[in-house]
Amino acid sequence: MTETPTAPAPPDGPPFEYRLQRTPVGVVITDASGRIRSVNPMARRLLRTNAHETWEGVPLLDLHPASARPKIRWLIDTAQDSAEGEAALVITIPMGSLVVKATRLGGAEGVCLMFHALGDAQMGEPPADDAHLLKLPLVRGPGRVTSLIDVDAVASLSAQGHYAEARTLHFRAFCPRSLADLERRLDPRLFVRVHRGHLVNLRHVRAAEHRDGRLCLRLADADETLIPVSRGKVGLVRRLLAV
Repeated sequence: MTETPTAPAPPDGPPFEYRLQRTPVGVVITDASGRIRSVNPMARRLLRTNAHETWEGVPLLDLHPASARPKIRWLIDTAQDSAEGEAALVITIPMGSLVVKATRLGGAEGVCLMFHALGDAQMGEPPADDAHLLKLPLVRGPGRVTSLIDVDAVASLSAQGHYAEARTLHFRAFCPRSLADLERRLDPRLFVRVHRGHLVNLRHVRAAEHRDGRLCLRLADADETLIPVSRGKVGLVRRLLAV
């Protein structure tokens, strides 16, 4: 009897965005202008700033107190100009001391900054309250009843001020949590921030369409909602959906 060979694992492993979200070191990636392209949950915890609900597109220096900005500016400039393309220093912010390493990315793609906490309070596995959500609280109906809905039934979440609107396969409802918090607590293999205002469950994407020169995702909900994809997320979405 001939044994069927096991298919080899994909050589590249999990997608970059998936690995980034689980890296136990704070990681922030900027574009050439110094605005944030990607950030992982550890960086959010280490920097602990509530000034911006959505970090993507925000100037990196805006996340640091004024006293630390000249050091971060020097760090980025040194990494960009040095032959090695790297630089590191220690900064002190209200939350504690951080070792920050900047690495120049290829071409004119910006820099990658890695934040390591000095001490034992910030590193290691995410705390228990960062476990992936299995249910979402959704409020709807005349009595404003709060129901707990399986996250698998949610097709998308869209920012509504400090809260979110959820589109399930059959109805819309109000979710009393911010989009930034939902992005942090939902499985990034399924829920992807395809736009500043939209988090999409890839399992419920029915089609990819082009409208007025931009990529949009058609959802499998009752309204067949069309969600725009921001230019900075087009490459990620194409890789994840093979379109």
